[in-house]
Amino acid sequence: MSAPERREYYRLPIRVPIFIKGIDKNGNEFVELTHTINVSASGACLVTRRDLANSTDLLVSIPAPIVSLQDQEFRFPAKVIRFENILTNSNRKVSVRFTKVMHEIP
Repeated sequence: MSAPERREYYRLPIRVPIFIKGIDKNGNEFVELTHTINVSASGACLVTRRDLANSTDLLVSIPAPIVSLQDQEFRFPAKVIRFENILTNSNRKVSVRFTKVMHEIP
């Protein structure tokens, strides 16, 4: 018998192109184009080449056309909560929790 799902929100296994912006373990500010592995209303699992510390603050942005869209609707402040195994090509899986739940953003 499998363990019950502990997550509050369903994870959707989709690959979405995103930008992440933050400060890495060396104190260097960066912006990286990457993608998600899965997404929920409260967070996401994504891939990065950056060496990040636990609890690092990130800004996750979904690239979208600027025409008639408000930029803020596609930017989500997040905090690193977990690292997973290193993937190929020095990529790492990182889980982030949005500091505002997606459906609560005005």
